[in-house]
Amino acid sequence: MPRYARLTCAVLLTIAPFAVSQAHAADTPTDSTVAEANVTEPSYVYDLENDPSECINSNPRPNCGKKPQLSGDRGGWMQYTVFGVMIAALLTIGTVLVRNTMKRDRAIAEQMAREDQK
Repeated sequence: MPRYARLTCAVLLTIAPFAVSQAHAADTPTDSTVAEANVTEPSYVYDLENDPSECINSNPRPNCGKKPQLSGDRGGWMQYTVFGVMIAALLTIGTVLVRNTMKRDRAIAEQMAREDQK
């Protein structure tokens, strides 16, 4: 790819998000009275079994959460499946690394043995 083409692509990819955001900003209304009328205070509702003051902590106590109900919930079967797949991938990578290291060491030993025989 020519040098100028790379430079042009880099400039376009840098400027494009700003151009899109400016075009979107031009479409939004600038009247602040409309936006202020719809502002409400957020209300936080915690779905916990115990009192939130006991459960909301950097180290939550036992029985403060709820059991997973959906497949994507924390602690559900999907989370355990992803963990299993990650462990299997790490074991596969480790096996390939050990096998290739042993193969390389054998090849080096054979090459050194041949050089010693000469």
